[in-house]
Amino acid sequence: MIKAVAFDIDGTLTFPDRTLELSAVRAIRRLKIPVVLATGNVLCFANALAVSLGNISGVIAENGGIATDGESKIVSGNIADCRRAAREIETGGKFSLRPINAKERLTEIAYSKDTLSAAEVESLREIVARCCGNLTVVDSGFALHIKDARVNKGVGLIEISKLLGVAVEEFAAFGDAENDVEMLEIAGVGIAVANADQKAQAAASYVTKRRYGLGVVEGLVHLQLL
Repeated sequence: MIKAVAFDIDGTLTFPDRTLELSAVRAIRRLKIPVVLATGNVLCFANALAVSLGNISGVIAENGGIATDGESKIVSGNIADCRRAAREIETGGKFSLRPINAKERLTEIAYSKDTLSAAEVESLREIVARCCGNLTVVDSGFALHIKDARVNKGVGLIEISKLLGVAVEEFAAFGDAENDVEMLEIAGVGIAVANADQKAQAAASYVTKRRYGLGVVEGLVHLQLL
């Protein structure tokens, strides 16, 4: 039985331009069980959106590096090594990089994908792998995140489940990208919206026919939560 739901934000609740699908917002407000936002973005952004959406019980930010129920906060990850890898990337001068919310991030480093080609993304991954074997680079579809390899949204879901008193297997999780894979796998039910990448779809137990927020509404109907 599903007793809580976790939603990725960008590409799941939103369109590519990051506008929200309002039918998904209305659906979230109707839910009678705990709702969690799970994002690669920083905590202040996720908290602000939680207030706007309403009916949010917890937040997973920075790809699982932070989990909070609004009272308690669990922080995981090795930011020192992430910064060391970032220095090596940035001092090499090979890439045109635009850091995202660098001052606000507590557990990882993120760069915009807009300035990087596919070949440059692979080169960046290789530099991080050579620099720090305990780090990984994940693609959220909107940004590249240099992060502790032991930390992901699945870990974040475990931590938020402790704070909310709901077992991980009693969660349904919605996502669309590579950084959602572990969360989709560990939840009782993992749902990928139709626009999800191949890795997310493979990790999900159900793939919707509709894209973005309309897929979220479809998934909630599938779960009989609406």
